[in-house]
Amino acid sequence: MAIIKLTTSNLTSLKCPAGKQRIEFCDTEMPSLYLLVSDKGQRTFFWRTKIDGKTTHRKIGRITEITLANARAEVKRLKEEQASSAKQGNLSLDVLKIEAMTLNDLWDEYYPFAQSTVPRSVKRLEQLWRIRIMPRFGHMKLRDLHLRQFQVFMMDLRKEGLSAATADYHAALLRRLGNMAVRWGYLDVNFTKGIQLYHEFNGVENILTDEQLKTLLEVLYTDSNRPVCNLALWLLNTGCRLSEALTAKWSNIYEANKLWIVPAANSKSKRDRTIPLSESALDILKQIDRQDSDVYVFTNRKTGKRFVNTFRPWDRIRNKAGVPFLRSHDLRHGFASYCVQNGRSLYEVSKLLGHADTRTTQRYAHMDEKTLLEAANSVSSKISAVMQMKSKEVPQVQL
Repeated sequence: MAIIKLTTSNLTSLKCPAGKQRIEFCDTEMPSLYLLVSDKGQRTFFWRTKIDGKTTHRKIGRITEITLANARAEVKRLKEEQASSAKQGNLSLDVLKIEAMTLNDLWDEYYPFAQSTVPRSVKRLEQLWRIRIMPRFGHMKLRDLHLRQFQVFMMDLRKEGLSAATADYHAALLRRLGNMAVRWGYLDVNFTKGIQLYHEFNGVENILTDEQLKTLLEVLYTDSNRPVCNLALWLLNTGCRLSEALTAKWSNIYEANKLWIVPAANSKSKRDRTIPLSESALDILKQIDRQDSDVYVFTNRKTGKRFVNTFRPWDRIRNKAGVPFLRSHDLRHGFASYCVQNGRSLYEVSKLLGHADTRTTQRYAHMDEKTLLEAANSVSSKISAVMQMKSKEVPQVQL
């Protein structure tokens, strides 16, 4: 803790000492106002006060959100409000709300926010909350929640028979709630900070043998449902996601440059990404029965619109090929696997798949036993070659 006069000029120059995670700079002009500077460079105004003899910290805002003058004015207002409430024998409504807030209350505020920011995940989040998190922690006050409680909760989920990945999903939601509580000024520190995750992969991996792939390709090139077959071939030759293929527009295909631009609106990362088109992918485009009115690359000829769901025709095609277990997403998975098995680096594959982190690509780095055996045999060959050398060919080491 350091006591100084905060000024508009020194707000950005104050730094956290090496070896510390944070430091408080207390303002001499407005007692109880301090600037918290973290080792990551974040600078936030706080008001320190006491309620029933217990020190409480109220977040005022970051220096990018509120000026020093306004932060002092806000603390002055809060102190006057607290003094007035004390005279009446009551705490301020804001302080009472924070002190009494439960995890249920926080969820009620977070859920509408999640509906607008993560609409694709909100149904899953609601299930995690309703089935297990709410019954266990919903009634508890935020300030009574601690890391150990959540770590025990995760162990109980495993004892219940849930997978490690599902337990991690619960922890992720709790961590997100904790982050929002800090961001909205209800807590100083996330109650899940330091939580240990399992990080175990339990996804389904369907890798075709060469014979299975050969049979599938024969069906895809000869079956009468050309639009869906071409769609499957497109997934296998570009490694794109099914949703990206279904929303692909001709206006985003640049055959001369051998590129396909996936707009941010259709990309999982919400960023534009460029997919290179191989010769095989370009051949697929030539096989498509394109009409002048077609907007989308894969158009349903019965409706004249893009495909929304291809499960039924794909189910028939995969059964015909003798691979009833093969999902559409496995074609993307296969593309990545074949790239790695043919010597492409994980960095290259991650770029082709649109992954921001190569750790995500790691699940696609499958090397079959034959490839591993060849790698091991390369070492054996080297040793055998040296052993077969004549004595004079082997360099002597001087001791």
